[in-house]
Amino acid sequence: MKIALVIFGTRGDVQPMLALATGLMKKGHEVVICAPPENEQLVTSYDCPFVTFGPEIKKKFKENPEKQKGGFAVKISPAEGKKIIGDQINLLHEKIKGVDLVLAAGIVAGVQTAADILKVPYRLVAFYPVLLGTTKDDPLKNRMMFGFGRKIMNLMVKGFINKNRSKYGLPPIKDVWQHWLGENVIIACDKELNAARDGVAFAFTQTGFMLLPTKNGLPAQFEDFLNSGKPPVYIGFGSNPITNPEKYTAMFEQVRDTTGQRLIVSKGWAELPVLDTRDIIFVDEMPFELLFPRLAAVIYHGGTGTMAAVARAGVPQAAFPFMADQFENRDQIAKLGLGPITCDFKKMTAEAISSAITACVANDTYKKNAVEISQRLQNVNGVELTVQLIEKEFNK
Repeated sequence: MKIALVIFGTRGDVQPMLALATGLMKKGHEVVICAPPENEQLVTSYDCPFVTFGPEIKKKFKENPEKQKGGFAVKISPAEGKKIIGDQINLLHEKIKGVDLVLAAGIVAGVQTAADILKVPYRLVAFYPVLLGTTKDDPLKNRMMFGFGRKIMNLMVKGFINKNRSKYGLPPIKDVWQHWLGENVIIACDKELNAARDGVAFAFTQTGFMLLPTKNGLPAQFEDFLNSGKPPVYIGFGSNPITNPEKYTAMFEQVRDTTGQRLIVSKGWAELPVLDTRDIIFVDEMPFELLFPRLAAVIYHGGTGTMAAVARAGVPQAAFPFMADQFENRDQIAKLGLGPITCDFKKMTAEAISSAITACVANDTYKKNAVEISQRLQNVNGVELTVQLIEKEFNK
């Protein structure tokens, strides 16, 4: 099959889809990834064809971090949202002409229409079950909030989508959320960490999180740091927007002094300044599967991919969420006994981080639970499970 993987989201959306692409290519399928331009170097480094599509999300975060208020997704104005959806409808089909299947991830409400224009199947790949909506057993407040959000989406863009669909002789859609999620959502996250529930509003099949295999080992300088003392703690907040990098650098120094722990700090999208400071090392991207098993704990934003990697490493963790899946993942960490409950990223302080680190390092129950769930996940390969699902349904 020839398969297009269309992504509009942060690194947390792109990386697992690239893992899926590598799995599909190994099985002989022809694959192309369509994603914002900042992802080209990563994608092509895995010998996967890349087509630039969509505006730069990283640039939007870095230029306007103060406008990112958290919650469900990136702050996008109604006009920006319509432009993104309009381009997905009117431009994408020309870039992926000739494909047999479209797989999409992220903010892709117009991509199923592109697939409809090409008369090929569409599937959304999601990394957290909350997108599937509520069940009749959920609290009334939760059901009302989900229903309200769905209605707002319809009011804002259903007419716009249908106007564009009519240009191609396509029938109107009845519900934007249903159009976005499609016929059967592929929920690519681990059941052991966050199982999708029966009775939700939309059909799904759950596979497992798709971890991208590393291509490089740990640098020699980094090995020296790991071996020069007791296991350090990793701190990283991924694509979370930061308005004052110097503030966070000072915060991490305070955390080191309070906890007595050595720290590995990921610069992330904030590109934190690298300082020559005792017992703190600032890093760019590191292979999690090689790094995390050698740590005392991981403190992070709560992204599903990082959560999956930490869980497999068997070390305690704590999350300070900012948007989307991160809030649910924080709740799951506490529910599974893998680490303490924490505050939101926007309220995070040196004291809060220090308290989380101390709890992770000192609490034997967290350590025991982390090891147990690591053992349960050792044989879970989300890429293989997802490729098998796709081939079973479409490779006939």
